[in-house]
Amino acid sequence: MTTRHAHRPLIVGTAGHIDHGKTALIRLLTGVDTDRLKQEKERGISIELGFASLTLPSGQLLGVVDVPGHERFIKNMLAGAGGIDLILFVIAGDEGVMPQTREHMDIIDLLGIERGVVALTKVDMVESDFVDIVEETVREYLDETCLKSAQVVRISSTTGEGREEILAALEKVSAEVHLGERGHLTRLPIDRIFIMEGFGTVVTGTLWAGRLREGDSVRILPEGLTSRIKSLEVHNQKVGEALAGQRVAVVLHGVEKASIQRGDWVLAGDETTQATPLVDAQVRVLRSAEKPLTNGQRVRFHLGSAELLGRLVLLDGDELAPGTEGWVQLRLEKAILTERGDRFVLRTYSPMHTVAGGVVVTAGVGRRRRHRKEDLEALRHAASGSPEERVSAALARHGGRGTGRAELGKESGCTEEEVAGAIAALVAASQAREVSKRLIVAAGGYATAAERLRGILEGYQRGHRLSWGILKSELKKRVESAIHADLVEAWVQEESRAGRLSVRGDRLRFGSDRLELLPEHEALREVIHAYVREAGFSGRTHKELQTEALARVKGGVLQGDGAKALRAMPADRLAKDIDALLLLLSESRDIARVPPHFFFSAELIGEAAERVRQFFRDHDEMRVADLKGLLQVTRKQAVPLLEHLDQTRVTQRRGDVRVPGPRLRASEAEDGS
Repeated sequence: MTTRHAHRPLIVGTAGHIDHGKTALIRLLTGVDTDRLKQEKERGISIELGFASLTLPSGQLLGVVDVPGHERFIKNMLAGAGGIDLILFVIAGDEGVMPQTREHMDIIDLLGIERGVVALTKVDMVESDFVDIVEETVREYLDETCLKSAQVVRISSTTGEGREEILAALEKVSAEVHLGERGHLTRLPIDRIFIMEGFGTVVTGTLWAGRLREGDSVRILPEGLTSRIKSLEVHNQKVGEALAGQRVAVVLHGVEKASIQRGDWVLAGDETTQATPLVDAQVRVLRSAEKPLTNGQRVRFHLGSAELLGRLVLLDGDELAPGTEGWVQLRLEKAILTERGDRFVLRTYSPMHTVAGGVVVTAGVGRRRRHRKEDLEALRHAASGSPEERVSAALARHGGRGTGRAELGKESGCTEEEVAGAIAALVAASQAREVSKRLIVAAGGYATAAERLRGILEGYQRGHRLSWGILKSELKKRVESAIHADLVEAWVQEESRAGRLSVRGDRLRFGSDRLELLPEHEALREVIHAYVREAGFSGRTHKELQTEALARVKGGVLQGDGAKALRAMPADRLAKDIDALLLLLSESRDIARVPPHFFFSAELIGEAAERVRQFFRDHDEMRVADLKGLLQVTRKQAVPLLEHLDQTRVTQRRGDVRVPGPRLRASEAEDGS
């Protein structure tokens, strides 16, 4: 036996067949008639949820939820049952076990309610011998249910017989209930909404976890409304703070009654989670179910006070037979707020029967694929593993794409603190890598990604003999569906520091920085170099270089094996190699490309910069005409050259003139010192 935490109050709920005396029993125990609606009083049955409070002999205060018993109002019963900690199960002594007795019992079993008291009511209406027989059949029935160890107490709500015994039994069982809060989110499922004159919109529910305080900001999900708590009541008493497990009335600021509905959630304003239509779960089908659950079946999903329609996706089979369990994804028609460990009930779409229930494992992760090993493994870990195991399984599912902390929390069902602790432990054990502030990757995922990146670079280098290396942007694009850009950046930095990768601007080359050219390309490089040097400061255009190189190769000017190979090349292939070699020589700065289309010898560009430096020793400004005279070129060459000198910070443009740029000023300062 374990005792409940002092800060966690208890909610007791009724359950049982219609007209078995649930409401009358609550009236006897509490003095409150929970049938508040006119229609309920006229018809003599409970339609909506009723609420009261019960003080036990020890002074312990219990919140009481009275649920309707009629089969037509099972959804209302479920709306109240979600927050119940122990059950007061009612069976009439003049009738015994009935259809809704069984369905209500199935529901509390599926919701994981394991403690309760069974009240055998209306014992004053029949002979005691008959009650003996009924009690015997009831006990036989209970032996096969979650209440097999529950105390059975005979009671009459008319005469009061058994009242003290019921209270004593509730006292005993309440001490046996071990409670943890339902999840980590501070949230309240709304089961009732009304307007209070002079106050505004009021919502009620059982606070599942955390604390709510007067003045707190809150959100209403799934609508996404924001509000503030104007005031709080617990058991009709105004309070400054409400605790998990208490029945709470919340007066909301600035929220219209029509904008919210039963099934919505009040969520603490500092909680960042969102509602989702995708819920992953482990489902158990009742043995009493008439048919198996099938893939794609439309179902009614009950969680908290919500009833939503959705489709059932079976992840590890084609059907779930009565009495079996399996992994499912529920694809709901409307989003719901949920987290790991939440219990829910499934009912058939039509006709409506309770057939199954389950436990939420993850929510909002994305669409799962049927029979996918990685998804099933991640769900198994998320259901029962430690935070480290759950986070590790989620990371493994993402491979080289990795994921962030918030997503890991969703997939693993861990709190923010648990995620942080798990990541730290996994990184310390070399089982995960924190690639960037927004990305964590499993060690195996990183290793696989690194191997693929190396393979792409080596393959590129084999297939592009005249390219020094691949563009980083192209590498990222090639792998974007499988490897996150942050991982590519981290890998580049790591391999570069280790000397295994060379970087030139945005280009990457695996292995040696030196590019070994084939003999024919060495010969072609000499042709280009010679022709560019011959041009001096006049430079060569791309078209001139290509035409002259083709002419010299085909004209037999070149000798040797390389020349033979070049002459054997088709003209279109040779033209492509010339273009590629021009790009390579420009990037390696063997020649200088000066936009829009000139190529110059790199040595001459250096000489031009030196002549400009000498010019500024005697002049404050330089014009285009000055550079024309200095280099003996036309305006056609002078203007692009000046733009190039501006870009390389040798000069600096001011209107129509140039003045010494940062590089020249720094050089003169060094000479002066």
